[in-house]
Amino acid sequence: MHSDYIKLASALLTSFVLTYMFIPSIIKVANIKHLFDTPGERKSHFGVTPTLGGVGIFGGFMIAFCLFASFDLKTKEMRFILAALCFTFMLGAKDDIVELVASKKFIGQIFAACIIVILGEVRITSLYGLFGISYISEAFSILLSIVTIIFIINAFNIIDGINLLAGSVTIFMSVAFGAWFFFYGFFDYAILAAAMSGAVFAFLKYNYTPAKIFMGDSGSLSIGLLAAVLAIQFIEKNEMVLRNGSSEGIQIIAAPAMAIAILIIPVYDTLRAFTLRILNKKSPFLADRNHIHHRLIDLGFSHVNATYVLIGINILFVVLIYFLQSWGNLYLMLLEFALATFLTFILFSFKLKKKMNTQKAENKMQFSLEMDAR
Repeated sequence: MHSDYIKLASALLTSFVLTYMFIPSIIKVANIKHLFDTPGERKSHFGVTPTLGGVGIFGGFMIAFCLFASFDLKTKEMRFILAALCFTFMLGAKDDIVELVASKKFIGQIFAACIIVILGEVRITSLYGLFGISYISEAFSILLSIVTIIFIINAFNIIDGINLLAGSVTIFMSVAFGAWFFFYGFFDYAILAAAMSGAVFAFLKYNYTPAKIFMGDSGSLSIGLLAAVLAIQFIEKNEMVLRNGSSEGIQIIAAPAMAIAILIIPVYDTLRAFTLRILNKKSPFLADRNHIHHRLIDLGFSHVNATYVLIGINILFVVLIYFLQSWGNLYLMLLEFALATFLTFILFSFKLKKKMNTQKAENKMQFSLEMDAR
């Protein structure tokens, strides 16, 4: 057991050190080759900033994982997971360099999801009694798993809109899932989570406002894929633990609701954004500035403070769901989305109030100018 702790810590430290060393060189190359993200109407930064931070993250993560994972027979699906991660990383890197059209990225995401779900057999097979359904058919399992993976990939891509946020959510997600995998003996998944959290933690040093580099799609797409895999395997492995009657450690009897709580920031913001775009007869994949983190920035929050607020809310959701597990998945999920909607409503109320006060001040100034002119 002590050797497992050492390997886990070594994976985290190795990925941190490697990523910390890689990124300055990537920044230098990006500046030479003019691989920048330029400011725009929907952007929250004001100067050109290098992308491709995901190259440093992925490099540190992959090397650390390969060094310390056991690759035992219990995780034979791992080679397919790694293959899909490599493909998604290359897809994101190409988009960072030449900007792919949305349809090509979407097809690439479907391909990566199929590698994991069909070849790797990483699937959602149990709904934990949600809507009275426990186990589902293989066809529905494959479809649901592919849709879930694609959704979470895009969710992480969407929250990568301000400095620190996507990285902080990634670290929180990795620690939460990784701790559970480690405690229950799913060692390679714990190493996956540890290696990613170490790499992203190093990246945050360079992404702190004012950011020297962004993670880009090479980072957000591959991280989103990893988050989807960890969430699905958390739900599946937890069902196995419960079935075997384990009474040790932290019991999670509502794993689907807990997985959503851990990923509530990207999941809810993406569902909300997609819904609003569809209601407005726009493509759900059309980029805009109508995300929760953008609203916090518009209210005057700094990137750092907006991230603190959202991570604090994330922690609140996880604690709440853990203590209310007896409610069951359906009621917990309804609670999660109702509470998230309520908090968003409060946020938008503050924004509306600020807008009205600003308009009132402008009208008062205009009136004063007109009076002076007379």
